[in-house]
Amino acid sequence: MEETKDLITLVIHTPERAGILKNILESHGLTVVLEDFLVSKSTLRVAERVKIHPDDLPLALKIIESGDNYSVASIAMKMAGMSGNLLIPVDFSDSSILSVKMGFSLARRLSIHPVVMHSFVAPLFSPGNPISEQLSGDPSNYLEEAVEETVAVKDLRLGAQKKMKAFKEEIIRLQRSGEIQDCKFSTSILEGVPEEAILNYCSETPPMLVVMATRGIEKKEEELIGSVTAEVLDSCRVPVLTVPDNHDGGNIRDIKRLMLFCNIDQHDVLAVDALMRMFDYPECEITLVPAVEKRKTVSKNKLEELCAYFNDNFPSANFKVRIPDSKEYRKEIDGIICDEKIQMLIVPNKKTNIFSRIFHPTMAHRFLFERDMMMLALPV
Repeated sequence: MEETKDLITLVIHTPERAGILKNILESHGLTVVLEDFLVSKSTLRVAERVKIHPDDLPLALKIIESGDNYSVASIAMKMAGMSGNLLIPVDFSDSSILSVKMGFSLARRLSIHPVVMHSFVAPLFSPGNPISEQLSGDPSNYLEEAVEETVAVKDLRLGAQKKMKAFKEEIIRLQRSGEIQDCKFSTSILEGVPEEAILNYCSETPPMLVVMATRGIEKKEEELIGSVTAEVLDSCRVPVLTVPDNHDGGNIRDIKRLMLFCNIDQHDVLAVDALMRMFDYPECEITLVPAVEKRKTVSKNKLEELCAYFNDNFPSANFKVRIPDSKEYRKEIDGIICDEKIQMLIVPNKKTNIFSRIFHPTMAHRFLFERDMMMLALPV
């Protein structure tokens, strides 16, 4: 046991806040001792010193400066280089309101800031004229056309700003009525194709999570090619939560039954660690299912060992194993979802190139079009 005299005082906090900080520091491998702080000659404990080893000071300062609310998820996210934001792309439809409801609920739980984003596409060339004519036309007309393009872009931006203002007012109205979590939020309007605008935002300022609404299964055939959500899933390197537009809109805290598709390798450990940190170590039931279909025989022993590891390291959650018959994989997955009353799918998601997307779409991509369920795609 480390001698108290060899430790230094990092901060002085109320007992409750000191206990929270102690747990967080210890989760990062630091030795922490709490020492009562007494006022004058009184025996009343009003605060506690949080004491650490001097060698741990740089890491401890990095941790406490990552956020003043000591949220485990928020600190882990900021230390990983992500921003304190949750991104919610919208197109001002009813589905957008659903994604805002779910996004704000998560943002409130994780103590992060939601950003409602919309993008508009500016014309590259004047409407009504063939591209070849515009490129090879009279140079004297270029300036006039450039002015027209500038005016068109300005009009589009003003139109988007007007819609965003109305959408923001609707969110505030729903917050006052209690239908949406009451939290501060920001809005952003970007120029560009929606999927590219989302990916650029995530690349430049990685949010902790992207929340996107999707169409119901009866409408998804219409967007089988060119789906914005599918493009984001295939390329985004931050977690993406998809919410079908026929979702009941319940609180994120009510989602307790999850299904995690495992590759039975180190990626599963990374995915579960990201999941549990993101949702602040929730109490839930997680069914582990092999993501192999017909490619190879599943080792039940390895999956059960993985399940035991998760139960030991994440005691707030209850992990169990279900192995579908590879010959009837899709059908049995549906049966497990029904039997276990699964509310959300967790899919480890690898980045793919354009050819893989066409000929070998990822599991997240397939599930997006095959099932009307909430899905969390975790990049690995």
